[in-house]
Amino acid sequence: MNTATGHLTLKDIAELAQVSRPAVSNWRSRYNDFPEPVKESTPRKPLFDADAVVAWLKHNDFFPEGAEEDLKLASLWATANLLRSHLPVDEIPLVILSLLALDQDLSFEVSAEFDQITGRLNENTLDEVKHGIASLSITDYAQAANQVVDRFLGVGSRGERSQYGTSTSLSSAALISAASTTLEGVQTVLDPACGIAGTLLGIGAAAPEAKLLGAELNPSIAALARLLGHFADSAVTIHTGDSIAHNPFPETKTDLVVCEPPLGVRIPREQLGNLEEIFGSLRGLFSDDLFLLHAAHHLSPDGHAYILTSLNPTFRPQFREHRQRLVAQGQVEAIVELPAGMFASTRVPAVLWVLRAKGVDEPLLIDASGEASETIPARIAEWLTAARNRETTDVPYTAITLADVVTNDGSLSPSTYLAEPLSTDEAGSEFDSALQSLEATTKDLMRIRTPRVTADAIPTSTTSTMLADLIKSGHFTRINGTYRADKHLESGDVYLARPNRNAAPAFVADHDAADVLRPGDIVMPRIGELPAWVHQDDGKTWVPSDSVIVLRPTSDEYEPDFIAACLNAAVNIDTRTTLPRRHPVARIAIPELSSDHQAVVAQAHRSLDNARTAARQLEREAEHASDALINLVFSGK
Repeated sequence: MNTATGHLTLKDIAELAQVSRPAVSNWRSRYNDFPEPVKESTPRKPLFDADAVVAWLKHNDFFPEGAEEDLKLASLWATANLLRSHLPVDEIPLVILSLLALDQDLSFEVSAEFDQITGRLNENTLDEVKHGIASLSITDYAQAANQVVDRFLGVGSRGERSQYGTSTSLSSAALISAASTTLEGVQTVLDPACGIAGTLLGIGAAAPEAKLLGAELNPSIAALARLLGHFADSAVTIHTGDSIAHNPFPETKTDLVVCEPPLGVRIPREQLGNLEEIFGSLRGLFSDDLFLLHAAHHLSPDGHAYILTSLNPTFRPQFREHRQRLVAQGQVEAIVELPAGMFASTRVPAVLWVLRAKGVDEPLLIDASGEASETIPARIAEWLTAARNRETTDVPYTAITLADVVTNDGSLSPSTYLAEPLSTDEAGSEFDSALQSLEATTKDLMRIRTPRVTADAIPTSTTSTMLADLIKSGHFTRINGTYRADKHLESGDVYLARPNRNAAPAFVADHDAADVLRPGDIVMPRIGELPAWVHQDDGKTWVPSDSVIVLRPTSDEYEPDFIAACLNAAVNIDTRTTLPRRHPVARIAIPELSSDHQAVVAQAHRSLDNARTAARQLEREAEHASDALINLVFSGK
C-alpha cells in the first residue's frame, strides 16, 4: 500500500513511525516541509493529511523498514479520523463499524442510531469515509472492528470513553478469566449492564455454544454491541433498556451472569418495583448493590455469577441485611478484593463477587488488593481454583461462616478478615520512627520565618482588572489541561499535575512537548476552592491534568506568586453554592499594583505558604504518630 486516505493525529504518526509523540512534535518544529495540519483541525488537536505524512516520512527516511503492514492499520485510523471534526469521538465507532458491515455485505441493515448520527454529516464527508474503507481492501472485518473500538473506546482511549469496556480492558479480562473456571456445561450467559458487550463476547468466544443475552441503557452503545456481535458471528441478543427499572429478561434463569455495573448510582425507588417484590426494602442502596441482587435472582440451580463492583458493597451499612441474607442462603461463594486500577474510568479499588444459586456453606474471602492490577487477569482463575480446593496459593484467603459475618457487623471485606496484626516489636519500631519524623518536622517548623512586615507595609489597591483582560492583552497564555492519568502506569517519566498537590503521583505516557509545565507557570484548579500554585523546577516533567488551567506568563509585568495569591483570595471564591468554588476566569479580579508592590505581596505570600505547607506536614506526622501509638497498645493483645 503506497497511499493512505484520511487524517492522522500526532499519536497515529508516532505509532506509524515507531517513535514517541514528542519526537513528532520535534519534527514539526525542526523541519519546514513537515505537512501542515488540515484546515478543519484545531491547534490543540491537529490532524494531518495521511498521504502527505507518509510521503514525508519516506522522503526523510523516517518510515521504518517493514512498516507497510502498520500502514494498513494507520490507514484505518486515518479514515476514521475524517469524522473527528464532525462527530463526538464516542460516536465514531458506530459509524465506522456500520460502514465496515456495509462494505462486507451491501445488504446489511444499519441501525436507526446510525441513521440518526450520519444525518448530521454532509454527504461528501460520508462518501469520503466510505471510499477510504473501500480502498483498504479489508479481509478480516472482525479484527478491523475490534481495532476501531479499542482505539476509540477501550485500551487505546482515555478517560470516560473507555467506561464501555472491551474484552481487552482489565475489568473485562478479569471477569472473563474468573468465569472461565466454571464454563463447563454453560448454555446461557447474561450481562445485565453489557456496555459494548466486550465481556459477553469474550465469554462467548470461550463457550461458543452458549446463548448470549445482554442489556444496555444507551441506545448507541447497544447498537455498537450488536455490531460487534455481528462481526464475531455470535448468537447474541442485546436489549436496549434498564435492567433494574425494566428487566428485559424477568423469567430467565441463566447458567452464568457476568457484569461490571455502574458504580455508586442512585436509582429512584419508584423504579425498583420488580426487585423490591423479590428482595424486600431496597432503601438506600446504590446501583452496584442492586445489580448483585439482580444477578443472584437470575441464576439457574447450578449457575454462577461474577460481578465486579467497588469495595463499598462489602461493608456499606445499608446493604448489611442483604449481605447477611445472601450468605445465609448459601449464595456467596467467594469475594476477591482487588487493587485500584481495574476500572477504566476510576481509580477506586475493585471487588469480584462470585455468587451461586445455593449450597455454599462457607464463603471464601481472598485478598489480592496488594497485587499489581495488570497481573490480575492472568492470575485470578488460579486463585479461585486454589481457594475452592483449599490449596496453597500466593495470595491470602480464608473461609468464613455466617457467625463470622454477624460478629464483624455484616462486613464481607476480605482485607478486614485477613489483615495481619502487627507484632509488638513491629509496632514499637513504627512508633519510634513516627516520633523521630515528628520531631524533625517540628524542628523544621521552628525555622520557618514569618513575613518581616506590618500591615502598614503591605500595599493596597483601589482598582482591579479582570484576569481575562490580562490574558487578552497578552500578559498570560491560557493552557487548558487535557491530560488524564494513564491507569496502567505505576511510574514514569512524565508526571500529571492535578488539583490536589498531595495526591499520589500519577503518570502520562503520551504528551505534547508544548504542554510541559515551565517554572513560573501558574496552575489553577478548575474545581472547588483548591489553591492555585506557582510551578517550580524540581527536575521532573509535568503536564496539566484536565482539572486544571495553566496561566503562562508572557511578560514581566506580573509576579506569578502575586497572581497565585489573588486567585486564592476570598473575593475570587463563590461561596453561594453548596460547595465553594473559584469564579470563572472572566470574573476573577486582580488588584492593580506596581511591580515593586507586587513583589512585596509575593514575598509575604511565599513566607506564609511555606509556613502553611510545614504546618500541614506537621499535622500529618502527628496523626501518624497518634495512630502508631494506639497500634502499639493493641499489639499486645
